[in-house]
Amino acid sequence: MADSLADKLGTQKRILVIEAGSYIYPTHVYNMCRFPNSQVAMHFECDTFWQNGNDESSEHFIGRKPQLNLGGRSIFWSGLIPEIQQWELDFFPPAVSQDLKGGLLVKAGSIMNESVTMGTTAQAIVNRLRESPLVNDFSIRETPRALHQPYLAPDGVPKDKYYTEPTGVFNTAELLINQAGLISHNNNGNGNGLNLLLNHFVEDVQKSGNRYNIVAQDTLNNSTRTFNAGTVIFAGGSIESPKLLRRSSSLFNSLPHSVQSLVGLGLTDHPTTNEIATFATSLGNDIPIPRDAHAKIIFYSRGLRDHQGQIKYPFNVEMNINHEYWHLRENDPSGPGVPITMDGASRIDIKFSFGNFLDNNNQIMSPPPFGYVPEIRFKNQRWMSHLASSRFPALAGWNKNYGQIFEVLNNVTYQIFSQFRLHGNEARPIIENGEEGWFGRAGKGFGYGTVHHAAGSLRMPYRPSYNSPFQADSVVDENLQVKGAENLYVCDMSVMPYSSSANPVRTLVALALRLSNHLS
Repeated sequence: MADSLADKLGTQKRILVIEAGSYIYPTHVYNMCRFPNSQVAMHFECDTFWQNGNDESSEHFIGRKPQLNLGGRSIFWSGLIPEIQQWELDFFPPAVSQDLKGGLLVKAGSIMNESVTMGTTAQAIVNRLRESPLVNDFSIRETPRALHQPYLAPDGVPKDKYYTEPTGVFNTAELLINQAGLISHNNNGNGNGLNLLLNHFVEDVQKSGNRYNIVAQDTLNNSTRTFNAGTVIFAGGSIESPKLLRRSSSLFNSLPHSVQSLVGLGLTDHPTTNEIATFATSLGNDIPIPRDAHAKIIFYSRGLRDHQGQIKYPFNVEMNINHEYWHLRENDPSGPGVPITMDGASRIDIKFSFGNFLDNNNQIMSPPPFGYVPEIRFKNQRWMSHLASSRFPALAGWNKNYGQIFEVLNNVTYQIFSQFRLHGNEARPIIENGEEGWFGRAGKGFGYGTVHHAAGSLRMPYRPSYNSPFQADSVVDENLQVKGAENLYVCDMSVMPYSSSANPVRTLVALALRLSNHLS
C-alpha cells in the first residue's frame, strides 16, 4: 500500500512507514534450523500474549502461541498465495467484494510475482484430476507461489546482483527497500515520496486537532520520538493493531461506544484438519509420479449448496506431492539441500482447510496500564464440540454430528486418493504411528487451534453467519476508516470480516491496493 501510494502521490506527499524491526537477517524463528516448528517455538518461546488457562484442559488453550520475529516485526510468508473464492467474497461487504472480484485480486497476484507452474508433472496431474468427477464441486489448480528478491548475503552484506528465488519469506523493510532503493534520493529522508524508518515501535497515537501525533520508541537508544501526520494507517496485524488502538487512550475514548465495544473482539482463524497421507507411483495407470516430482495443488470449493441450502463443501483441500520440497529452506526442486532418494513411491498428503466467521468468544483484551502484552481469549478450534455446535453451522448451515462431519471428509479423501495408483492398485490412506488413516479414527481429525492467520479483531461490516444480513456495527467502514476517527485507517488482517479457506495474504494485498485507490 505504501509503495502504491508513493507511485501515485510521491511527488506531492511524504509517506512514512514506521517499522519496529530491522533490515538485516529478516527471518522468522521457524526458519532457523531443521528442528520441527513446534520445538523451535518451545525453545524460543517468544510469547506475544498471555492467557488464562494455558493447558490442554482449557477450552482456550492454543497449541503454540504467535511468536515475535527475529530481525523484523512484520514478517510475511507468502510462499503460497492461493486465492479466495467467489462464494467466500460474498461474505465481504458488497462494495469490497465487487472491487476484489473486479480485478484487484488479479493485480495483487501480479504485484507479488505470482508463479505459474511447478513443472510438467504438476501440470499433468492437474489436467487429469480435472477430468474426474471432483471437478463438479472443486476448481482444481496448482497453488501459485510468490517470488521475491533477497538482497543480503549470509553475512548481512547487500548483494550486487538481484535474482529471483521462491522462498516467499520477507519482511516490511525488505519489501519497501525493493521499491525505495538502497540509497535515499530525497533530501536525507526529509522530502516527499516513500520513507522507511526502522527500529521504531509505535506506543501511542494521539488526536491533535485534525491531525495525529504518533509517539514511537527508538528501540536502539530507548529515546522517544513524536511524528505528526494528517492520515494514519495501522498495519500491525490482528493482535498488535487492536492493542495499539486500546493503548492510545485519548483516541480510544473519543470513539463511539459501539466501536469501542468491538475493538479486539471476534479474533478468528480457519480450522484445518491434520494431514492424511498415501503413497503412489502414478496418477491413473499412465502418469508416473517420480520421487523428484514437485507439486502443491488446491481443490478450491465451488461453494455449491445442497437441497437443504447448506454449503456442501465449506473447505478447500490442499494436496502436497513429495512435501519435503516445500520446506522453506528446501523448496527448489533443481537443487535440494538434502538429496532426495529416488527409489520408492511418492508421498501424497492432503488436509482440509475450512473458512470461518468471526468468533465473539475470542478477544484481544486490554494490556495492563503501560504494559505491552495483552491477554488473548481464543476459543480453541481444535475441539470438535466447538466446531460442530458453533463454527460449522455459522459457516455452512451444517447441523452435523462428529460422525457425519468425518464422513464428508472421508468421502472426499476417497475420491482424491482413488485417482492415484500404488503399483497398479488404488491408493489408500497409510497407517502412521499405529494410527488408522481415515479421519475421525484413532486421532485423525483437527489439529491444535492456532492464530497463524489471525483475523477479525477490528472488523469491517460483516455477516455473523452465512445466511445473515450484514451488520451495521463495525470498527472500520468499507473503506477501512475507523468509525469516529477521520483519516485513521486500518489495513491488516484485523479488518477481515471472515477468515477464508485459502491463506489470506493475497486478499490483504488486494485490500491494500483498494485503500491506496481510496486515499489517492
